[in-house]
Amino acid sequence: MAKTSEVLILFQPRLLSAKSITRLLILFAVCVLSKPAEAEKSVYAFEPNQSTVIKTGGFAGVNEIYYITGRFQLNVNSDTGVASFETVDAALADVTGSAYHHSLNEIFNMTGLAGTVVDVTIVKFQGQTTDGTQSDVRMRLTLRDGSARLTGKITPPSNSADLFFYELDALVTRRYGGGTGEPNNPFLIYTAEHMNTIGTEPNDWDMHFKLMANIDLSEYKGTDFNIIGIGFANPFTGLFDGNGHTISSFSYTSAGKPYIGVFGCVGLPLNKGEIRDLGLLDSAVDAGAGECVGLLAGSLHDGTIANCYCENFSVSGGNKVGGLLGDNGGQVIACYAAGDVSCVGGMWYGGVGGLVGFNSNTITDCYAASKVTGNSTVGGLLGMNSGHVVNCYSRSTVSGTENIGGLVGMEWGGTIRGSFWDISTGGQALRDDGRGRTTAEMQTASTFLKAGWDFVRESANGTKEIWSICEGTNYPRLVWQIVPGDFVCPDGITTDDFLFFLEHWLDNNCNSSNDYCQGTDLDRSGVVDGNDLEIFLENWSAQR
Repeated sequence: MAKTSEVLILFQPRLLSAKSITRLLILFAVCVLSKPAEAEKSVYAFEPNQSTVIKTGGFAGVNEIYYITGRFQLNVNSDTGVASFETVDAALADVTGSAYHHSLNEIFNMTGLAGTVVDVTIVKFQGQTTDGTQSDVRMRLTLRDGSARLTGKITPPSNSADLFFYELDALVTRRYGGGTGEPNNPFLIYTAEHMNTIGTEPNDWDMHFKLMANIDLSEYKGTDFNIIGIGFANPFTGLFDGNGHTISSFSYTSAGKPYIGVFGCVGLPLNKGEIRDLGLLDSAVDAGAGECVGLLAGSLHDGTIANCYCENFSVSGGNKVGGLLGDNGGQVIACYAAGDVSCVGGMWYGGVGGLVGFNSNTITDCYAASKVTGNSTVGGLLGMNSGHVVNCYSRSTVSGTENIGGLVGMEWGGTIRGSFWDISTGGQALRDDGRGRTTAEMQTASTFLKAGWDFVRESANGTKEIWSICEGTNYPRLVWQIVPGDFVCPDGITTDDFLFFLEHWLDNNCNSSNDYCQGTDLDRSGVVDGNDLEIFLENWSAQR
């Protein structure tokens, strides 16, 4: 949503009539029909010590027990009442660990069974084996919160005394909150436990995840939290979609380990990772003398971090320390950090920065509003740059002893274009790199427009509408930061925004050419109606 600012459009609110208020309240009271349920795909893992197959029968009258390890993917469509095992990857072994010569799916033909949804907790399956005996297979899955009990039996034909009977009794646990980890069906993360579990499953670090709720990690202290991606040898190379949600109260304390953050190391040159649309709040990391330290990630070796932010935090480490990210070898796009960042080391190479410690690739459309302290190579946005910095700014306070900069502590090659820092908030006397501006200039659109920044409702610098500004009252903000419903300055949803919304009530020509009726068509349906009003009021209430 593009926000209207006084740079381009001024709006004078007007009083709302009692008739209009009544009409809007009636419309807001209209019920919204719920969408039909969609098919759910989830991965379940067998609990090895509580999952068994008992084999009996045959001429010798065997009675053998085998333990199950592995997983299966369950598909359940509550609309049609049909269920199926899409994939089964599970092996059997006896008490000594010796593997059984057939897999679970080869025995029970699970992927060939027909499943029927009995109710919300019970699914039944039936079919036959594929071993030529046409033995009857029946299974029952009893679903619980995050787990299930799977039972089953194979019964040979009545005239086949030489065949075996198999009985299955297993406890299975749903992986995370659902999903399969594939791009079109990511693993769903609802709880702190789900988040912490990712770090214990290296085999999942190339999968896709989606955060489904704001989560609090305060239960994990010291080194309790399982960092995701351990160094260059085993980084996170999947995709983590924050989905606009936040992680709060993350804390980690160590004496000197490298690669510290929610994610330790992300991406490889030929296998890039991605983190997007995620916020971190009220968190603290103290890595002692550890290198590559950031609240979100210790190192982005390759890949992308986009539309992410950190607020009200403290991060401390030995070298390559940043508020968001310690060491950047990838793409950091449209991110910001506002907290305390410090470096206890004295190395000139690496550094400490309000957003990123060391940059060797690209940082675009980002800013920092942090308090940054260190000894050497200290910068408001980043400590050392040997890569590219484009259209960024800093309003951080900076203090140190050598190689100190309001924007960058040390430039080690690379390029910096269209980027600035506030000389009024910089702190101690900093070197003049030609990029310093006064607070008044930093709160004026022309400072940035002349440098090629892409703002809302201008096309000379691009049409992506990356930045917005309320001149004279605030610094530039990323458009994705603006809550739907915050149409006019000043920042935040107020009665002025409500009145602006009413000016466009029932407009029915909303499209991209008019910015969807200046942003008031919040669901982009083409008309400003009750659905948009519901979104507006929800966001206004949440802000309060």
